[in-house]
Order: sequence, then structure tokens, then C-alpha cells
Amino acid sequence: MLQIVRRYDIFHGLTPKSLRRMLEELGPTFVKAGQILSMRSEILPESFTRELSRLRTDVEPMDRDTVLSALRAEYDQPIEEIFDAIDDCPLGSASVAQVHKARLVTGELVAVKIQRPHVQEIMAQDISIMRSLARHAMRFMGDEQFLDLQSVVDELWQSFREETDFLVEARSLEEFRRNNAACAFVDCPKPYPSLCTRHVVVMDYVEGIPINDAARLVAEGYDLSEIGIKLADNYTSQMLDDGFFHADPHPGNLVVVGGKIVYLDLGIMGRLSSHDRSAMRDMVTAVAACDSPKLAEGLMRFSVSDTSDVDQAHLLADLDAIVADYGLSDLSDLDVGAFMNSLISMAQKDGIELPSSVTMLARSLVTLEGTVHGLLPDTSIVEIIHAHLRAHGSAGELVRRETSRLARESVAATHGLLRAASDAGLAMRMLTRGQLRV
Repeated sequence: MLQIVRRYDIFHGLTPKSLRRMLEELGPTFVKAGQILSMRSEILPESFTRELSRLRTDVEPMDRDTVLSALRAEYDQPIEEIFDAIDDCPLGSASVAQVHKARLVTGELVAVKIQRPHVQEIMAQDISIMRSLARHAMRFMGDEQFLDLQSVVDELWQSFREETDFLVEARSLEEFRRNNAACAFVDCPKPYPSLCTRHVVVMDYVEGIPINDAARLVAEGYDLSEIGIKLADNYTSQMLDDGFFHADPHPGNLVVVGGKIVYLDLGIMGRLSSHDRSAMRDMVTAVAACDSPKLAEGLMRFSVSDTSDVDQAHLLADLDAIVADYGLSDLSDLDVGAFMNSLISMAQKDGIELPSSVTMLARSLVTLEGTVHGLLPDTSIVEIIHAHLRAHGSAGELVRRETSRLARESVAATHGLLRAASDAGLAMRMLTRGQLRV
């Protein structure tokens, strides 16, 4: 392993492509780390996150004996009393787990996701190596380091632990189904909680038309534009209404069956707090209105660090340039990926520290844009998101947002517009306690 690291000379600079190749050579844990980092544009420059999104790993599928042994270790009863049949050939195989089609003794067809034996122990060993590399790199970079590599490794370990606890995925399936129960056109596989463990997920087997198979969809009578609009509109509900969204909406994770868009593989999900959802709503409205001050206010509200030292005039000038560059007056032409990357890079440069949930959402929106583009090439997802906000904003929500806006503007009269966001929350709390009247 050290020979691979030395060959790529990591302490004297890596290109995006050489970093990707090195991670692929280092093995599955490092590939998984790179895939996670590809969604963290607040940590790595856009050129690196884009290249890391191409990471792939070739792994040998587990043989049948290993699969059956892994299943037997998870249950207190013979697996023959649970499964009537398990296909020999996996539906898919990855570094952490593989999936098999099976039939329960009660007759239901299911997909069984089985974690590779000892995968967490292997990851723990690799994380130990990453920590050692991070210490050496931080000593080498000295004052030139631009991020805390040890903290990054700690975050990766936390992500690994969550992704290898399959009970988290089982709960995500249940939560996603609850959130979308009233939506007639979106679904995900139903989990079987009594059969799910930390290392096994059992869910309904879903066989549909891949969402990027336009020819089959049209042949089956589907309207591609309708699918694209419904996909983006529901995703808006996930992120801005529920605050719980699928973090990897690429075509391989989406199928169409029985008139429904079905999300597969809920192993990585994102969350947005109510505060961040409110800020995101305001930013979408600001984008549609080409309102640079409102964009700046939204970015400041997102920051997880003190923004008192942010040069607000410089921030506004940067945002004016971005608005001019991307021609936001016509949303249908907006390149969401490039626009989001420009915003995140500018926020970093101007001293605004964005939370990982927001940068994960930014990456997810870029992925969603690519998926929707295959169905609806002449429409930007920002148009659909903005239309959703106009159509679904409740009267109560509009009152709350307007009250917040008035509170922020009154404070801005003496303290500056961009400092108003933090005081708005206080005004809202006073309003709900009856201490503030409008």
C-alpha cells in the first residue's frame, strides 16, 4: 500500500485523475472514501469531485457458500425457514455488499442485500492507514494546509459506520415510504423489518424499466416529459418539505414500474434542517429573481461558522458576477452543476463555511439534473423547483416567511442587510411566544 502512495508522490501534488487512479489501486475502502468525498465540494475543488464521481471498483462476487454462511450468522433460526429460494447469481455486487433475488417461505419475491463478512474490520484497518497518511500530510504541508485532514478522516469513518449499519438503510426505506405515502407516482421498496439486521436488508424485489431507457418507456406508453417533471417536483418535496432526500438520484437507482418512479438503494440519504430548508427556499426564489443580495443572505444563513468577518461588499460583487455569467434571467438555460460549483467555490473563498448537508444536496442536484436532462432536455430543474414553491407554498408558510423577511429588513436598517438573517430567528421565536406583534 505504501508503495502505491509513494508512486503517486502525494506530498508533491496530485492531479484529479492521478488521485482517482491511486484510490482505485488502494482498494475498496479508499474507493468508497473517494465516492463519499465526490459529494463534498466544500472539502475538495470541483475538478477533484467531478473526477472522483467516476470512481469504480471491480470486486469478486461472494460465492453461494459465503452468502449462505453470512445469512446464517444473522438469524436465530434456519434460513430455510425464512427463504424458500435464493438465486445463485447476484443482482449486483459492490465493495460493501451484494444483492440477491430471493423468495420468502410466505411467497413474496424479495431482494436481499448481504454485507460482505468482516468489511467493517477491513475498513477500520484502512482508516487507521488514512489517519497515518493524514498526519504525515499535515506535517508536510505545515501552514499551507487548507483543511483539517484528520477531521476529514474522522467524518469518513462516521460515514462508513453508518453505511455498514444496514438497520439505518431499513429505517430510511420506512421513512421514505411514509414521506411519500400520499404521492401516487413515487415509491421505494418495502422493507421487512423483522428480517433486517445490521448486516442484512430484506426488501420487496422491484423489477422495472430503467429511467434512462427512453425507448422502452415510450414503447410502454409513458410520457418522458411527464416523468421528468414529476421526478424533479417530487425531489423538491424531498429536500424542501421533508428535509430527507435521496443523495444519489442517478439513473441506475431509478426505475419506472406500474406508473410509479421507484427509488432503489437508499444507502446514502441526506437531511436538511428546517433552518436550511427555509434558506434554500429563499435562495431558489433569489435565483429566479436574479436577486444577488437575497442570494448572499441565503449563503450567510447556511454558514456554520461566524460570518462577522465576511466582506459583504466583496461577497455581493462576486455574486453579481456569477449572476451575470450564468444569465439567470432565463432559467431554462441554467447549467445547475456549474452554477452550484461556482457558488460553493465563491463561498469558500469569501469565508463562508457551508454544512456538509448542503454540499451533499448540491452534488445530488447536479446528479438529478443529469437524470432529468435525459427525459426533459429543454428544461432546467431550477424552473421546476421554483414552480413547486409557487404552487405548494401554504398560506401559513408564506406568512412565516414574510414575517421573517420584515424582521430581517428592520434589523438591516441599522446593522446591514446581510447580518439580518441571524436576528430573524429571534424575531420568529418572539412572535410564536406572543412577544412580538406584526
